[in-house]
Amino acid sequence: MSQGSDPSGSEPEPLAAKTGSKLRRLAGLSVAYGTADVLAQGINLLLLPLYTSYLTPADYGALALLLLLSTFLKILFRAGLDSGFMRIHYDLEDPEAKARFAGTVALFSGALSTLGFALFWLFSPTVSRALLGSPEQTLWVRLVAFDLLASSFAFVPLTLLRIEERAKLFSTYSLTRHATNTVLKVVLVTAGFGVSGVLVSDAAASVVLSLGLVWELRSRARWAFDWPPLREALRFGLPKVPHGLLVQALNLADRRILDAYVSRAEVGVYQMGSNFASAMKFPLSAFEPAWQPFVFDHARRENGARDIGLVASRMCVLFIGVAVTLSLILPDLLRIVIQNVEYHGAAPVAPILVLASLFQGLFLLSSIGISISKEARYYPMITAAAAALNISLNFWLVPGYGVMAASWATVAGYALMALLGAIISRKLYPIPMQWPRIAGAFGAGVVFFLLGTLFEARPSGVLPRVGLAIAFDLFVWRAVFDETDRTELRKVVNF
Repeated sequence: MSQGSDPSGSEPEPLAAKTGSKLRRLAGLSVAYGTADVLAQGINLLLLPLYTSYLTPADYGALALLLLLSTFLKILFRAGLDSGFMRIHYDLEDPEAKARFAGTVALFSGALSTLGFALFWLFSPTVSRALLGSPEQTLWVRLVAFDLLASSFAFVPLTLLRIEERAKLFSTYSLTRHATNTVLKVVLVTAGFGVSGVLVSDAAASVVLSLGLVWELRSRARWAFDWPPLREALRFGLPKVPHGLLVQALNLADRRILDAYVSRAEVGVYQMGSNFASAMKFPLSAFEPAWQPFVFDHARRENGARDIGLVASRMCVLFIGVAVTLSLILPDLLRIVIQNVEYHGAAPVAPILVLASLFQGLFLLSSIGISISKEARYYPMITAAAAALNISLNFWLVPGYGVMAASWATVAGYALMALLGAIISRKLYPIPMQWPRIAGAFGAGVVFFLLGTLFEARPSGVLPRVGLAIAFDLFVWRAVFDETDRTELRKVVNF
């Protein structure tokens, strides 16, 4: 590997040296990062009729449980280095040290993932029996593990592209992976390979992505093993392993609990509702890659906390606007797109899970002081409390109320996580968030959503619900944002 942080060997231009509105800059990067995600979300939405035609609700329930497994394994294979690498990279000043650090993390992560994959391969029959109730699905379990092994070699070069703000190149690689995955899924699922076809497509797409990123890593890193910065990255990242596991318990453990009390088909229906609700995760996943570099750069600067707080407050309001809009239109969209009426029971689940994702976004914005102060040990404490609440509510309520109880338990867990994150972050690195207007936007959103429920499940109610969504967005624009906000947002539209 050759020295340097980009192919030309020059350092990327510092964020502070770039002109223009901070919000506009973040928006431009978020759109670039999010292009691949929004296309992937759109493609996934288009694939849902395919899935519902070739996969039974029970098959879809099995995929939900395998997603649970995949998410947990990803966290274990990474050992927190995906977050630790970015945070410590900003502490290094010398380009040579940065290149050696990138090579060190790539080597260590590759070795760790390979060891984890080998161990998991040996115990995959046991995992299959515990997760799916039978050792006959061992192949599915091994395909999940192989997908994660392949993708583990991609996170270092992708993180470097984020640090350099090479958002278009980042999205190009992501789009390539999504395109490969989509084509293979269409071919294999329609050919009758079912769940196996979905998993093979995921693994093959991860291999293509990692191979394509080899050059990006070679041009930005050097083979090395520098223990001091690696130790710091692990010290920051390892506490995020239990944090990540507990976050996914919030996200996905309800599938396993549901599987114990309701039919596998109902788990599949719940997963369908979750898939539609994941539209709320698009603005979050698009914004997060740009948000962290912005925060870590501005935290070192004069008035950095004020700038971070202003951007975070505006984004909270924008996320609320997106959440209310989606909550009003997703149930009708699900009934229109999915012709198989067995899945229509997912319609009332989707808005509730959108609310859970909104609280996840509020946590992302308001807890950033924990990362700035490098006090990552608080993350697992917060998520332990939230996961305990979530799982307790699931065991208490799911036997009597099924999928609706599981969705509300997820909301409760994320709401507690957002609250604790904001309180602890304020003590570590105070950020002046504009909570009164955030609360005002949230309260108004609840009112508009409740009005929308009066028209729910009526064919003639689609237009009134769309009208309410538009009316709420206009209310936010005129009543929640002030003239300064509107001026900044107009600049964003013209980026």
